[in-house]
Amino acid sequence: MCLGGGPQAPSVQYVGPSEDDIRRNEQQLETYQQQMQQQQTQFQTQLQSQVEAASAETAELQASLAADTAAAAAASAVQTATAYNTSAAQTEIPEGAATTEATKKKKKPDSSLRISRDATTQSAGTGLNIGV
Repeated sequence: MCLGGGPQAPSVQYVGPSEDDIRRNEQQLETYQQQMQQQQTQFQTQLQSQVEAASAETAELQASLAADTAAAAAASAVQTATAYNTSAAQTEIPEGAATTEATKKKKKPDSSLRISRDATTQSAGTGLNIGV
């Protein structure tokens, strides 16, 4: 005995963020975008200064290398311009010089071990002692 009547559908209400929440979120998003823009600008200027410093250092190294190469080429030209004077003559071995000799075979002492083939005749008990 139900006195209430028929079933009723539940009432659904959508409650979204308030206007204050929306304004606060928009303000935070704006602040975030400004900070990101400042960081990007700072990073770009720092990176550009590093690139310029590296380029300047590379130019100095290239100039130094060119100067060293030119100096080496000039020194090489002077050396190749002079004549080489060579001579060959056989001289006596100076005293105290290290020389080499042919190797000699080492003489080994004679062995005193003699094995006789006929020392023991083949019979039971001679030879290897292997348990079968």
